[in-house]
Amino acid sequence: MIEKRTVIKGTPIAGGIALGQARILVPGRADIPEFSITSAGVKSEIAALERAVEKTVAELRQLRDSAGKKVGGAVAKIFEAQLLIASDFEFLNRVKSEISTLRRNAGSIYNSLVHETVNPLRSSADPYMRQMAQDVEAVAKKVLSHLIGRNQALGKLAANTILVGKSFTPGDILVYRQRRAIGFVSSEGGADSHMALIARGLMLPVAVADSVWTRIPDGCRLILNGSAGTIIIHPSEEDWQEYQRLKKRHGPALIRRIRKLPQIPPLTKDGKEIEIGANLSLPGPADDILSERKVPVGLYRTEFLFLAQSSFPDEETQYKYYDQIAEKFAGTSVVLRTFDLGYDKLSPDTVWTNEDNPALGWRGIRPMLEMKNVFKTQIRAILRASTRRNIKILLPMITELSEVEKARRMISQVKFKLRQEGIDFDADIEVGIMIEVPSAAMTAETLATKVDFMSIGTNDLTQYTLAADRMNSRIAYLYNSFHPAVLNLIKMTIDAGRKRGIPVTICGEVAGDLLGLPLFLGMGIDMLSVHPGRIVDLCRTIRKIDSNLVELMVPSVLSSGSPSAVISKLERFQAAVNETRN
Repeated sequence: MIEKRTVIKGTPIAGGIALGQARILVPGRADIPEFSITSAGVKSEIAALERAVEKTVAELRQLRDSAGKKVGGAVAKIFEAQLLIASDFEFLNRVKSEISTLRRNAGSIYNSLVHETVNPLRSSADPYMRQMAQDVEAVAKKVLSHLIGRNQALGKLAANTILVGKSFTPGDILVYRQRRAIGFVSSEGGADSHMALIARGLMLPVAVADSVWTRIPDGCRLILNGSAGTIIIHPSEEDWQEYQRLKKRHGPALIRRIRKLPQIPPLTKDGKEIEIGANLSLPGPADDILSERKVPVGLYRTEFLFLAQSSFPDEETQYKYYDQIAEKFAGTSVVLRTFDLGYDKLSPDTVWTNEDNPALGWRGIRPMLEMKNVFKTQIRAILRASTRRNIKILLPMITELSEVEKARRMISQVKFKLRQEGIDFDADIEVGIMIEVPSAAMTAETLATKVDFMSIGTNDLTQYTLAADRMNSRIAYLYNSFHPAVLNLIKMTIDAGRKRGIPVTICGEVAGDLLGLPLFLGMGIDMLSVHPGRIVDLCRTIRKIDSNLVELMVPSVLSSGSPSAVISKLERFQAAVNETRN
């Protein structure tokens, strides 16, 4: 066991900060008894199986309804999928058949067949298959707990409990939240898993720490930073105080802080208005206050709809989802990014081939231009939801002009069809593009002639410019959005937008970095779209900056020879401003 202060760098799964006590959940695979039964006992074992399945189905329906109310209808589809697994007619008939043939108890037969089904799925290279394995196991765990008469769920938890365990299902996240869990540390799970999607919707921090979780003492003080994937065991008082301050950017405290902001959008010291937007992935607790304060949604990631059900949703499902978003943010604008998917997220029912380098392969707008029916279905749903005139369309990872032209042609075709059918939509809906690769930034002036706005995705722009995978810890020293090459591409894009008269947004992580804020204002950025947790600090800092003054620093920063030189200049400027203010 870890007995002194230890910082673990895990994988960020769901953002947020939690400070509390660890509660360790020992891997919950119950011992499933195996015994022979007589022919007379077959009927009772099958009846026990059916009762267990009925109870599981009832639980999953409750979870589906709870998810729908607390996070949104799209999230409920995760439990719809599990309901289908639980009531799989062919699988259950196979279990019943083997109970009769082998004369063994229902629990052992069910457990054996589940493992036979799951093992090849778990070892698959396809993320969709691995997610399916997790869903099957989540359902099986419930059925078996009813069969052996053991409910493994914890009772009400102590306040500020951070649960630590091998894995958590989507249902676990919902149930344990109701029992006052404030965060989760797991050894399994990915950023696109169903568990992660539920956690994000509920604003619960989650980090994956591989096998380290087994060394975390039960009851010890723990700090969890889900946004960074950091776990601090036995934190110092300094750690505790620092993270208590950081925690105010999240959860209920965040909502109160946004409500107290005197003005959104904020004005710089010299009176220039700077638009601040929110990056969202799915409905969440902050939506009401963002809507109330009329904070625009600078980036809404629609791929959640795909990830929630591991398949492309139909038009009606998408329309209802987009319409609810448009209604929620009726007083402001919402930028819906079309599906931004790659091989690592797509299911086997799509026309997809394994790629040696998926990051440089069929992703972003590229698959959508070939999967025309999928793209047109999404565009049709978005257009139908655009009647409030507050929705904009954003095309992901554009590389060259021809991609924009093809996409716009398809959008025009969908508009023509809707007119023929007499269906209302916003005929003047704005279409923008993501600038995420150097080729797009370097030709931004040309691209700007074909679109209504541009959004700079600095996360991908950084890794593509520097040839540094942002998830690869071995080359983390190379990945830096303050590299002069990245900053010059950002400035090039902003200049192109200004010359062509269209707004430019930065929507990557660096948009919320207070150190870089004066530089981006000096470059002339129109909007910064960030995680809701960073809105308050951005607004407060913008009010202290003179936009004319920071414009003067831009040439010097862009001519720097390294990220460290850039950071040094920004820190000196920040110190000078603070000194002047004092």
